[in-house]
Amino acid sequence: MIDRLLGPWRTSATWYGLGHVALGPWIGTVAFTVVITLLAIAAGLLITLPLALPFAWLLFVSARGFAHLHRSRLSSLVGVHLADPVPPLAATTWWRRLLERSRSGPRWREVGHALLALPIGVLGAAVALVAVAGSIVLLTLPLWVAGLPGDTAEFWLFEVGPGPAAVAFGLLGFVGLVVVAPRAVAAMVRM
Repeated sequence: MIDRLLGPWRTSATWYGLGHVALGPWIGTVAFTVVITLLAIAAGLLITLPLALPFAWLLFVSARGFAHLHRSRLSSLVGVHLADPVPPLAATTWWRRLLERSRSGPRWREVGHALLALPIGVLGAAVALVAVAGSIVLLTLPLWVAGLPGDTAEFWLFEVGPGPAAVAFGLLGFVGLVVVAPRAVAAMVRM
């Protein structure tokens, strides 16, 4: 029975998924910052097209690099292997290659993905953190609640002191850690 309950924590998929979700906000922050900066500069310089060209090129190249990084992270940590949706460039001159990049739907989706990586990464990490850390806090509550000011832990609408209430919250934390947390991590990985 206990083996079955603790089963998700005994698999490497849960731990790798937790690592994947924890890296999301960090990679998302870098991807978002680089891509939104290059997009803003390229769009702002469109009035003087020759000045916008290197920034447009950097935009597509960096979004492509972040897409490769994300696919690599999914492959190595989660075991999901995504095929590269972007066909190779067919043009031979730099101008035609840039035009081909700017007309390619999959390349714009890579730009969009880099922009969405930050909010999705933060959401996934926040849900996983609340599920795992919140469950650990509740599980250990009976051990440290007496050391708090007033010997109570305040939770929004109610207070918990030492004794049966703290033990009940400890059991709630155990259920959260065993049942809810691994499933929340798995859901955030799927997202």
